[in-house]
Amino acid sequence: MMSLKPRNVDFQETWANLKETVAGVVGLRAVERAVWNTRFSDVYALCVAHPEPLADRLYDETRIFLEEHVAGLLQRVRGNTPLESNDHTDGLLARYVSAWGEYSQGVAYLNSLYSYLNLQHVKRQKVSDAEIIYGSAATVSCPEHDSRQLEVGELGLVIWERVLIRPLWGALSGRLVSGLAAARHTDPDPANADLLRQAIHSTVHVQSFRVRQPLALYQSLVLEPYLAAAGEHHARQAAELLSDGDISHYMRHVLDGLEREIALGNRFLHSSSAESVRSCYERAAVSAHLPALHAHTERLLKEACDTGPNVEQRRCDLRRMYALVRPLGAAALRPLVDAALAQATRDGRALLLAPHNRDEAHTHFVHAMLSLHGKYSKLFTDVFNGAQAFMGALDKACSAVVNSRPSGEQPARAPELLARYCDCLLRRRGGGGGGGGAGGAGGGAAEADADDKLAAAILVFKYVDDKDVFQKYYARALARRLIHQLSASMEQEEAMINRLKAACGYEFTNKLHRMFTDVAVSADLNAKFQQHLRDNNLQTNTGFFIQVLQAGAWPLGGAMAPLAPPAALERPARLFEAFYRAAFSGRRLAWLHHLCTGELRTRYTHRLYHISATTPQCALLLCFENVDSSPVRELRESLQLTGEAWSRHARPLVDAGLLTVEGDVDADEATLTLNLAFTCKRTKVRLTCANAPNQQGTGTGGGGAGGEEAPPAHCDDDRKMYLQAALVRIMKQRKVLRHTELIQEVVSQARGSFAPSVAMIKKCIEALIDKQYLERAPGTLDTYSYVA
Repeated sequence: MMSLKPRNVDFQETWANLKETVAGVVGLRAVERAVWNTRFSDVYALCVAHPEPLADRLYDETRIFLEEHVAGLLQRVRGNTPLESNDHTDGLLARYVSAWGEYSQGVAYLNSLYSYLNLQHVKRQKVSDAEIIYGSAATVSCPEHDSRQLEVGELGLVIWERVLIRPLWGALSGRLVSGLAAARHTDPDPANADLLRQAIHSTVHVQSFRVRQPLALYQSLVLEPYLAAAGEHHARQAAELLSDGDISHYMRHVLDGLEREIALGNRFLHSSSAESVRSCYERAAVSAHLPALHAHTERLLKEACDTGPNVEQRRCDLRRMYALVRPLGAAALRPLVDAALAQATRDGRALLLAPHNRDEAHTHFVHAMLSLHGKYSKLFTDVFNGAQAFMGALDKACSAVVNSRPSGEQPARAPELLARYCDCLLRRRGGGGGGGGAGGAGGGAAEADADDKLAAAILVFKYVDDKDVFQKYYARALARRLIHQLSASMEQEEAMINRLKAACGYEFTNKLHRMFTDVAVSADLNAKFQQHLRDNNLQTNTGFFIQVLQAGAWPLGGAMAPLAPPAALERPARLFEAFYRAAFSGRRLAWLHHLCTGELRTRYTHRLYHISATTPQCALLLCFENVDSSPVRELRESLQLTGEAWSRHARPLVDAGLLTVEGDVDADEATLTLNLAFTCKRTKVRLTCANAPNQQGTGTGGGGAGGEEAPPAHCDDDRKMYLQAALVRIMKQRKVLRHTELIQEVVSQARGSFAPSVAMIKKCIEALIDKQYLERAPGTLDTYSYVA
């Protein structure tokens, strides 16, 4: 039984016995259990010897022994092989791996035998990891490999590096690099591959105990020489591939080479080297030849977008180019992104300029943009994995195409065309307002198709810069549909407004929502008015439906032509005014006769006809209830219609054959006569009326789907007010702001509605300075302050 009590120990005798066991352990010879236990006791006895512990002496003797042992292994590894040779098959690597396997295992056993020495003697002197990393006054000067701070196992690894690896540095490094180069071209047999792997990973294990730079030996001995040689090889190979001018052949082989190089690194090198191996290959084989790659981007993109037989091959080439260039960073990828942007922009403008029916310009525009976006979105997703840089380029291209101006300073037509496209989808199709029952399935399919097209139109809308102009066009068309009851589906109308709200916010669709509210309130108001008439036994003898619209929500601007309403409408109008004043005090009603429509039935013709017409046209026809003909002068005076308004409303009646004229319909001397022999194939006759030239509000004829509309006026004024409000909000919050920062914030806030010019923003700033909302900060020219 081992005694734990300190005692006098004869060091020479004890070390002689211990040394023999140490030699057996390091040499991987068999050691009996009893001998092992005895030597373990000897280590303990030397460490606690009385009167002085002999741990330091034991440590020194062990170090000397290990140095002598490794020196013997060095001679064994070296053998008779010339060190200048880099032949990895000359046996030196095999002897090295054999010696390393024996020594590393033996030192691990020895470290267990010396566990008490490591625990009680070495660790008390050893610098902590934290002190090595952060340093301290007591330990900052301690060298990394002070033997007094190493456990026996660590000491053995340091001796292996100093005594064996350093003398064989060039020989080992050259053979390892040579072996890796050979493995690149020819797959080595499993034995040689395992030999090469063990030799490389031994350089990692030797310094694995280090806190700082544990891979320094591996990097210096293996990785750096390998990368230098590999870089030269990759550069030569890439130059040879490019020499024949076939960029497809070059990219295909470079990608294959990259895969092989990564596989080689994963098989033999340390896992931390993967990025270095990839970067080395990319620098030598790709970065050095970026101009050659970039020179072919435009051609490859053009051919990949065509419909020729080489489309798939060119798309494969673009995939390879993207795979090669992407890891090099945004700067290397930029020419490819710019080429994609230019190609999509050219293609989009060509689509818009393609021959098309002028009356279908809105449909052609939207379908062209959807085709462009779908085509390149699919291409960029397929070829570039939907990378954000390329999808951003597609957005820029679509925005450039959508907002392109036909010529010079003319405004972009996108807001008008898109609004007309939505109007065509949302208005009731020809065929009347009936149609329930039969055909319901077809109607449902048409409605679903319209919903899909409207949802797709929002995609185009997001690229429109002048969203405020679109809003005015859309509001005008919506007003026509609501007033004349031309909407195909109120659910579709509301869904479209919700889509616009999701894209631009509540403020953008606020007026549109109020228009819907007015329509609903008007229906309720008419029901109450009819109940009021019944309750008071009031008769009107005329069907009468009123829409009460808020002046600030509806685009009903423009001068209203005066009109003396027909007698049949005077009494219902007076009754409704009285009812409305009683229900709502403080509100003023203004009759918009140019937006009213009426329906008359003919009783003088062979067949009964239903005539839908504007209120002035109805008033003109009602003038012939008691007479068959009348001079134009008297009719104009009785109806109070001006010359231009008279022509717009009277001429459609003559063109339809309801009235005949002797002379020119615009001449005061002419006479209008009721056509008693009027005939028509249809029993329902709908008369139209052109809008007044200066009228900005809704039309009265229910048309407007085709042709060109004048752009809504006052856009610039509205924009200036918007910008001034935004400027005041920003300055009220920030108090003091530099000119450039203020411009950037205003542009950012206005982007959802329109793209303001810097010149307009500057004018608004000057206007606010004149109004004393802002002032220039004293002593500066480019800083503004808010005036409370």
